Amino acid sequence: MKKRVLALLLTGAMCLSLAACSDNSGGGADTGDSGAGSGGADAKNYRIALLMSHQTNAFTTAVSEGAKEKSEELGVTVDVFDGAQDQAKQASQMEQCITQGYDGILVEPISVDGIAPSVKTANEADVPVMTVVQKMSQQELAKSHCGGDDSKAGELQMQKAVEALGEAGNIVVLYGPMGSDAQIIRKEGYDKVLANYPNVHIVFEDTANWTTDEALTKVETWLQTGTEINAVVAQNDSMALGAQKAVEDAGKQDDIMVFGIDAVPEGIASVAAGAMDGTVSQAAKLQGALGVETMYRFLNGESVEALNYTECIWVTKDNASDYQ
Repeated sequence: MKKRVLALLLTGAMCLSLAACSDNSGGGADTGDSGAGSGGADAKNYRIALLMSHQTNAFTTAVSEGAKEKSEELGVTVDVFDGAQDQAKQASQMEQCITQGYDGILVEPISVDGIAPSVKTANEADVPVMTVVQKMSQQELAKSHCGGDDSKAGELQMQKAVEALGEAGNIVVLYGPMGSDAQIIRKEGYDKVLANYPNVHIVFEDTANWTTDEALTKVETWLQTGTEINAVVAQNDSMALGAQKAVEDAGKQDDIMVFGIDAVPEGIASVAAGAMDGTVSQAAKLQGALGVETMYRFLNGESVEALNYTECIWVTKDNASDYQ
């Protein structure tokens, strides 16, 4: 899997080199006719829309940054749309992009089911759609998916949390928006691990909608009940940071561990400082770059994989400096 992702990301650089050396007579998918890079003679400035679910935390903005950086490398245009966690708004944005003649659309679905009608409309208009970061329930409607493997991320995070607990204790879980792809798939990873550890109990669980403030309030409320809590497992770093503050405000930082996912800069800094106890890196920028690279290859007539994943890596105080 790692080799496949790395090979995909190197395609642009390889094609650029070939474009400089080839007379473009070959006509194959991996020769100079792909026009990779802004300087290629046959390069086409494709217009690609990136419809993000929101742009309110370091992870989603990093995905967008990675996409923009890759677009500059390939010589294409990427316009980012903020869905503001509103499915109706994202559907409207999709319609707008179809009407305005974008060559391709990358979308992070706000709702796994709600985005399907818009993708069907795009398909009818011959505008290719790929999902990024999160998949949709009818994923076969999309040409491809690019993102992190949320099931593996959830499994890795929960397994490390359970091991840190000594395979026994009480945990609370902070979910992303209920019904979103990442919330569902990461929870499946949690459930798979917890099925093997009957002495680890979830005493509270609820959504904090990916946000720090909601997580802070939620964990404060749980702590006030007096229930013994040994660890907080949050489905992203933003919520983990809110949980960490609640734990510290209660003076329980030596008693309650906090784990996140995403390895955003603030999360890594907290882990490096010995506050948060760990997070899962899924290379946010790489996910955005992977989406643009895959769409670019598709628009050039190349075959693409249905699923393209970045690697999950467990980050602790011991290796946090490698990711800062």
